[in-house]
Amino acid sequence: MRLLSSLFLLMFLAGCGAGMYKMPKDEYRERVRTLGVLPLMVDADSTILHPEQREVVEVLRRQNRDKHDELIRMLQKDRKYYDIRAIPGDPREYFDQLVMSQTLRGQGDEHYRRYYFDPFAAARIAEEKMVDAFVVVIMNGVLRTEKRWERNSPIYLKADYNNIQVTAAVVLPSGEIAWEYTGNPGKAFLPLQYPAFEEAHYNKKDAVRIEFITVEGLERTLEELEDSLFSRAKFPKVYRELFGDLATGLDTGFLNPFREKTNAPASSGAK
Repeated sequence: MRLLSSLFLLMFLAGCGAGMYKMPKDEYRERVRTLGVLPLMVDADSTILHPEQREVVEVLRRQNRDKHDELIRMLQKDRKYYDIRAIPGDPREYFDQLVMSQTLRGQGDEHYRRYYFDPFAAARIAEEKMVDAFVVVIMNGVLRTEKRWERNSPIYLKADYNNIQVTAAVVLPSGEIAWEYTGNPGKAFLPLQYPAFEEAHYNKKDAVRIEFITVEGLERTLEELEDSLFSRAKFPKVYRELFGDLATGLDTGFLNPFREKTNAPASSGAK
């Protein structure tokens, strides 16, 4: 019984990390048949405490460029929607047009930023791009209480760390959120800080300082390719893991039997 409970807990946590529907799945499948995907966005005014904040934002914007094409490929491969469409454009302009407000939610290692979207901008994008809804992915800085472990050691430091987290949502033409992803508890998309265990050890100090990772180190992390014998195409590891979570969460459980035989039907939200 204890083993079954543990397995159920792990499955539940995995489901939470992959995202959450804000409506019954049957209703979601009926309303969202043609799904658009916007370019990855960065909230430059979020809690990014790095001393080279502007450079961090620019690195994220540069590394994000065209990466959403891989998310589209993953979603198309699953064939769970009638059509998946890229929505081209400037991610900064989309952010300014769409984001109406935001709030911080959750506690500890589940602290995250939720965004709310302008219904007029959402309706215009959905109508112009002929989609029923669209995916918005926003990278943003938060301060979260987490445990960071010393390498190859049971020692950890629990403290507030500045991270780049990812908030994602499927936005309806009304501006409502049909599905939301807030990241995995205790796991940052891109940590901006680390505990300097080695420095404390060699200087014989009890207190462990928290340092910022250099901009060069952050960029190398974003560029690091996944090391897998099963990967056919080389792609940055952190983006692949993120898109894997999003694609899993956006799995409607419905296999489209007409996808390879016919063109996509007219979108219910298109005019």
